[in-house]
Amino acid sequence: MLSFQLLGALSLLRDGQPLVQFRSEKDIALLIFLAQTAQPHSRESIADLLWEDRNTQQSLSNLRTVLTRLRTQVGDDLIASRHTVTLSGESLQRVDSVSLLQRLTEAKRVDSSAKADLLQAALATYCGPFLADFRLNDAPRFEIWVQTTRQTIQQQVVAAYAKLAHYALDQDNPEFGIRVARNWLQVDALDEEA
Repeated sequence: MLSFQLLGALSLLRDGQPLVQFRSEKDIALLIFLAQTAQPHSRESIADLLWEDRNTQQSLSNLRTVLTRLRTQVGDDLIASRHTVTLSGESLQRVDSVSLLQRLTEAKRVDSSAKADLLQAALATYCGPFLADFRLNDAPRFEIWVQTTRQTIQQQVVAAYAKLAHYALDQDNPEFGIRVARNWLQVDALDEEA
């Protein structure tokens, strides 16, 4: 089973062991993209995302090569048909950034200590920006996708801290509010509301 840590320092695991035998950054980028988006993608769209400077035939050939290499690393967790590429459902359950976003979305309102505790537990899993130490300089579309995803996650995290801070104010609990504000400022040191 694959596990993805995409928040903070990048870590890819298979059955608890680090995946480190990649021949190119594009191999890693493909796994990251499939894990984060959690859906099938057409071969053409992936080829264009990773090799936009190449013609379609060359980029699809590059994709086939990467898929062959990845299959030796991740086995049946990678599902590639003639038209689409995706990861198995089991693999998609162990993506820290996806799990965080799901948990933050479920916490619509914080109106009890139990909900505040659940939201704090979710926020505790945020260990840094999305793909903080990963770059793919020769794939501008992939980099734009990374930046957009990073901003979306940070916005959701900040919004969750705001919910906790408002709950602390409503409960007249300054110690809790100060802890929330300090954690919030670690995510966005310039946030005036924090």
